[in-house]
Amino acid sequence: MKIEENKYKRLPNTHSFGLYTGFDNIGRTSLFVKLSKKPSFTTSSKYLIFEYNKRHDGLWALTVSIAEQQYVDVFNKLVADLVNTVCGINNSLVAERMFIQRFIAWKTLFEKEVTSMLDFSKIVGLAGELYFLSEFMFAKYGIVNSLNAWSGPLGADKDFSINDTWFEVKTKSLKKDTIHLNSNSQLISNNLGYLTIISYEKSSLANSNSTNLLDLYYKISNLIESQSLQLEFDRKLMNLNFIPDEKYKEINLVFHQIDFFEVNKEFPQLPNIEFEKVIKNIEYNLFLPELKQFKVEV
Repeated sequence: MKIEENKYKRLPNTHSFGLYTGFDNIGRTSLFVKLSKKPSFTTSSKYLIFEYNKRHDGLWALTVSIAEQQYVDVFNKLVADLVNTVCGINNSLVAERMFIQRFIAWKTLFEKEVTSMLDFSKIVGLAGELYFLSEFMFAKYGIVNSLNAWSGPLGADKDFSINDTWFEVKTKSLKKDTIHLNSNSQLISNNLGYLTIISYEKSSLANSNSTNLLDLYYKISNLIESQSLQLEFDRKLMNLNFIPDEKYKEINLVFHQIDFFEVNKEFPQLPNIEFEKVIKNIEYNLFLPELKQFKVEV
């Protein structure tokens, strides 16, 4: 099938190696690229359809289309990630090689993402962090600084680190009195910080006070004005294996108060112990009613 290039528009920041999006010859949302040699990943799947042909200039034209429009959100995240991969690379052959490496990895991730879903505890935890971003961080620090401060998805010990302080966010059921810490390093710092507790209860989409992970994602995305910041936000979410999908509207929550507990020298925590090189993966629970003296307004 001959690929009609006039149905595609070149994406910004793809100067040395062009990435184009549009619709293929039968109207499916797709990605179009020109490659220096015949692509090796030409086997279509249930979710992604590949079409390719050799051009008059000797290059190979490749389109990657989604089998069904319901996968468009996942596809858009794939495209944004591929743009981020080639952005800033001036050598076209190097950019092409980086694109191919990333795309091969993304093929598998795409198929995984359209069929899988985060489990309930991860949905609640991520929703709590996005709620904290939109309801507290944005007002106090601004959108750009707040999103840059969100370092948990990058593997940092603290969820948010900004200026000389930090916030470790835990989301718990309204009826629960304990929170779980995954390691003894989550609350250890030379700087004063805050254990931040967000309480929730399960609800339904019919409750006007409820929200869900997908709605929180779009609420934040609609406030982001910079494309580069949106790409970074999406990349952090992909590190957590979240890609926007309608299935995340199934779990709805009502969030209640945000409580802050000042983590100072007197705050109960497990210190760095003598055998820290031998004893690993220390986990423990904190009983919140016994932490009232550390509760503060921020």
